[in-house]
Amino acid sequence: MNTFDIAIVGPRDAVIGFKALGLRALDVTDSNKAVQALYDLKAETVKGEDGEERPKYAIIFIIESLARAIPENDYRKLAAAALPAIIALPGPSGTTGFGITRLGQIVEKAIGSNILKAT
Repeated sequence: MNTFDIAIVGPRDAVIGFKALGLRALDVTDSNKAVQALYDLKAETVKGEDGEERPKYAIIFIIESLARAIPENDYRKLAAAALPAIIALPGPSGTTGFGITRLGQIVEKAIGSNILKAT
């Protein structure tokens, strides 16, 4: 069975605890560096059991404050493939709603309906 890794991108105080859970934690506070980190993580591959190259990461979390600053064209490129899924998480200062909005878009793309949308 192929296994995938999970990474998180954000300021040290927001991501360091995830390292203890086995996630790769990248300490990034600048939005330009965050975009570059996402591209770098997305580019990492490993050989699967079948010998084919596949993405190393299944999920890359990014703190909302950085995710909001990603230019739309970069976000589209980063989110074009199924893997890795790029998911925005609230930071230490709380949620802005950005992450759940993006997650709703991912769900809608996957199943045709945004089941996360508040009624």
